[in-house]
Amino acid sequence: SQMTSPLTGPVEADTVLHLARQKERLGNAVFSSGYISRNPNGDFKAHHYDMNLVYIDALLRHLQWTGDTAYAREAWPLIQRHLDWEKRNFDMDGDGLYDSYAAIWASDALQYSGGGVTHSSAYNYWANLMAAKIAHILHQDGKSYEQEAKKILKAVNEQLWLSKKGWYAEYRDLLGNQLLHEAAALWTIYHSMDSELPDPFQAYQTIKYIDAQIPHIPVRANNLEEGLFTISTSNWMPYIWSLNVVAMAETMHTALAQWQTGDQEQAFLLWKSALIESMYLGNSPGNLVQVSFYDAIRGETYRDFADPVAMTARSLVEGLYGINPKALDHQLLIKPGFPKQWNQASIALPDIDFSFTRKAQTDLYQIQNKFVAKMDLLLKLPVQASEIEKVLVNGKPGVWAIDANAVGRPSIDIKAPYAKSYSILIEWKKASQLPVFAAQKTATANAWSLTVSNATIMSVNDPQSVLTNSRHDAKSIHGTIASSPGMHSLFLQLKTGKMQWWQPIDLNVAEPISIKAIDQEQRNQIAYQITNNSLDAVDAQLMVNGKPSPLQIPSQSTTETKLIQTGALVPGSNQLVLHWKGRTVKQNLLNWNIDQPLKGKLEPLDLSPYLKNKVNQIFRVQYLSPRPTVPTLQLPTQGIGEWTYPLRTANISDSGFRKSLEATGSIVLPQGIVFKSPSDSLKNNILFTSKWDNYPNKTKVPLQGSAAHAYLLMAGSTNPMQSRMLNGIVRIYYTDGTADSLELKNPENWWPIDQDYLEDGYAFQTNAPKPIRIHLKTGKVVSVYDNSMQAFNGKPINGGAATVLDLPLNNAKQLQSLELETIANDVVIGIMAITLLRSEE
Repeated sequence: SQMTSPLTGPVEADTVLHLARQKERLGNAVFSSGYISRNPNGDFKAHHYDMNLVYIDALLRHLQWTGDTAYAREAWPLIQRHLDWEKRNFDMDGDGLYDSYAAIWASDALQYSGGGVTHSSAYNYWANLMAAKIAHILHQDGKSYEQEAKKILKAVNEQLWLSKKGWYAEYRDLLGNQLLHEAAALWTIYHSMDSELPDPFQAYQTIKYIDAQIPHIPVRANNLEEGLFTISTSNWMPYIWSLNVVAMAETMHTALAQWQTGDQEQAFLLWKSALIESMYLGNSPGNLVQVSFYDAIRGETYRDFADPVAMTARSLVEGLYGINPKALDHQLLIKPGFPKQWNQASIALPDIDFSFTRKAQTDLYQIQNKFVAKMDLLLKLPVQASEIEKVLVNGKPGVWAIDANAVGRPSIDIKAPYAKSYSILIEWKKASQLPVFAAQKTATANAWSLTVSNATIMSVNDPQSVLTNSRHDAKSIHGTIASSPGMHSLFLQLKTGKMQWWQPIDLNVAEPISIKAIDQEQRNQIAYQITNNSLDAVDAQLMVNGKPSPLQIPSQSTTETKLIQTGALVPGSNQLVLHWKGRTVKQNLLNWNIDQPLKGKLEPLDLSPYLKNKVNQIFRVQYLSPRPTVPTLQLPTQGIGEWTYPLRTANISDSGFRKSLEATGSIVLPQGIVFKSPSDSLKNNILFTSKWDNYPNKTKVPLQGSAAHAYLLMAGSTNPMQSRMLNGIVRIYYTDGTADSLELKNPENWWPIDQDYLEDGYAFQTNAPKPIRIHLKTGKVVSVYDNSMQAFNGKPINGGAATVLDLPLNNAKQLQSLELETIANDVVIGIMAITLLRSEE
């Protein structure tokens, strides 16, 4: 069912489906030579899912499991056509990064708009490596595949690897500012591991991303052990199926990736949690569920779905038991991933029986080899002690070596020629212990040191540039923390006894000074604490909404909880500025649940000369350019929806909002904030910016005088593909050339016009208080969480909503202008009203 003609075809986006996907017509670029139809026996049909990558990956793994070179020869033209098809369609610019066209489980709503994607690039990297290997076996020329694999690896490392943070970005935009979308989903992590894309240092760092960035959800039940958890596939918002879900297959593939990296304890805990949650706590005993009970929208869905059945089997065999035959390399690789506390385990499979037993300091591995392909054995084992008394293979001294390049913990390799059975005994020396390292807590600019006991430091690898002025000797390492706040890792090459390996040192790096709100959204109250994470006492001046006071904080300590005085509170952002030793820290503590009288004079500006658009037209126009000229999945032309539902829209109606303006031309919020806007439905009431050609990329509104605060009424669009990143920015310039700015980030403060963000405290968290929203169809002002809205595929708002945002200003400076700029592709950002809080003087 693989097409062999035409050899190529035109790129043709489907106009009926609003350009969101390619027209499903045989002969188009996607549906040309190399495309594999989902219908069997040569029944060629164009279909919107691209399962080429998945099928070829399974085929290549089948060849590694069986060593069936006769079938490899038969399938060789199929593999060649596939790789040519992938390159021709999804790397048209030849940069080595591949787009993804509905090619993985989470394909629905995944639309990369021609961008360079990590997971599809990883698939193609491994496929080209394997093609080069197969070509050599078949005495074919495989140089082009070897070169393409090298090109992909280089491109991913140079363009998608976040070297200072230690993980792969989800993708890089093709158009616009060519932004990196740094919030990677699970599939980016596990596909990169499965395709052997990272080196061991990158692999360790990438797996740590799961702990730090992917939402964890506790698995709980009466009398159930503590500590079990599952994970969502991403932290993206707002909700669209299937971009942020709790799916068993995705969880199991993540556990497999953890095993592949050597993180066996976390892998088993996640794997066990998924089994207990589905098979024991779920609605159907023994079921392998597709979507979990813990999914915020779908809940438990489907019985014994193929995806979790397959991935549970794969993660069991290849992860927990570590059985990974590489028949094309004549190697039977076994890398067990048993938890440390296990003393026995066994599995019986059609191709192999494998068992493990531990008694005191002696480990026994027994293997019955039933593979058709004859492979030499490579048994990779984590080290239990720093010395080995003996290794016996079938009763004779075995050949073993230390893996000096192992990352995470020491490892040994035991090699043995092909045999139908193996009995491998390892006796560890009891007295020798391995060093243990806890995660380190520190702060940017702190001096840092670590002393190593019962091991020698041979070398240091600091790929994230965590340290500056780094120096080390055989027992200690010293330096100054140079990395930005977050989780970071560096690596020490250690030696103890005969063992040598790379030991990761994990560092949780904080800001030198951090200001944290306590119990946000308490009415008429803002409580906060200031933490000094530095090694020196801080003698500072604290400015709270412009009012100064002295503050002393001892090193590595936190102040008692402080309150902003009631009379100093303002609705919205209350600004704390800390000055010490020529350094400044700013933090806005946001609370809209404040109805204290505003001190000063509110001046709603007349924006009529600058308003170029009507807010209710946002999804009624056609967004046609710029768009990629390559086969891709992209945002529909109405500016909302996704390729799976390309005709979906939201009917934005500002009738209620306009009606509320009829009497006075302005609307007053419960906080006393006043906005001015046209009530006449024939008049424009918003100024849009966007990377789309429909609107300017950036625009300015002149300002004058001085003000302590700016309140903004804004509305526009965003989507999950632009989540956890900067969508746009508001800058207010002063006449001296300086500016204050408000970054618009999904989901912190930039909310989609068509809905509220669904928040469940786990997979869906904005990590910020909810802004005021004005429902446009009714004119209703929602100042705090409105629990009357029931979630259904998110939290849609009938008629849409505008958002109230704000920005503290420097009242001592003269204002010049407000600039609004859209940064991210696909989004539209508009401003409807500006109100300045001026001094009464």
